[in-house]
Amino acid sequence: MIKKIGIVVNQKKRGAIELAAKIRDWLEKRDLVVVDSLTEPIEQFIEDTDFVISLGGDGTMLSIVKHLRNRSVPVLGINLGGLGFLTEVKQSEVFEALAAYFQIPEIEDRIMLSCTAWSKTKKMERRFLALNDIVISREGLARILRLDVFVSGEKLTSFRGDGVIIATPTGSTGYSLSADGAVVHPKLEVFIITPICPHALSLRSLVIGADEKIMVQVRTDDPAEKALLTADGQEKVEIDDSYIVEIGRSNAPFKLIKSTKRSYLETLREKFKLPDTEA
Repeated sequence: MIKKIGIVVNQKKRGAIELAAKIRDWLEKRDLVVVDSLTEPIEQFIEDTDFVISLGGDGTMLSIVKHLRNRSVPVLGINLGGLGFLTEVKQSEVFEALAAYFQIPEIEDRIMLSCTAWSKTKKMERRFLALNDIVISREGLARILRLDVFVSGEKLTSFRGDGVIIATPTGSTGYSLSADGAVVHPKLEVFIITPICPHALSLRSLVIGADEKIMVQVRTDDPAEKALLTADGQEKVEIDDSYIVEIGRSNAPFKLIKSTKRSYLETLREKFKLPDTEA
């Protein structure tokens, strides 16, 4: 039973604060407890909320992921800009979408990535959650990287390039796509390994099962040079060749509340402007 609802507001989006107030009023009239990021930090209220509303764009949705800590909290994304892949509900559809959720909720489980970066020599460990992707890339003006990539203990490849992207199907329409990765339907349980500017014409994006474990080790020509690990473009850490990066499936999925107005394929057609000509 839903008792407490959190609202995450991107204050940079025009009309976000006003819309948050209207949503709060709508919910409180139904005897629900409402908290929002305008008055409390997200990390303080998200732990005990039953349902989260995101006001902004896909980036605002991704900012919520790092606070979930493997909790499966349903999230409704309201887009205050152009139509997004995660924020499918338009501003004009907000209250219709809320009413639909409280009657017959349509929730889609999206697989997430769990990432651990650890260094034996530095005795450091960092953990990340990602809905879209984990990216390991060269930092600043650093030279190209050499990366060793293993899948479930077996070596896949060693290559030189600008980095590698490990993406979920949800993230396949993001950075991975711009690096020539495949677009993958979000209901598929797979990961996409996409090299960034590899110095090998034969190296292409690879789709593997979501139960596989991926390990990446960075090699640099200069020990002083660093690589950068980022999770969903939200969190980052510098790593060097003393680090091992392990990536696998998160224990809990991301629960995305779907729009009743449009399907994933419809969003895909609109965003990518796919041809629609009759023979």
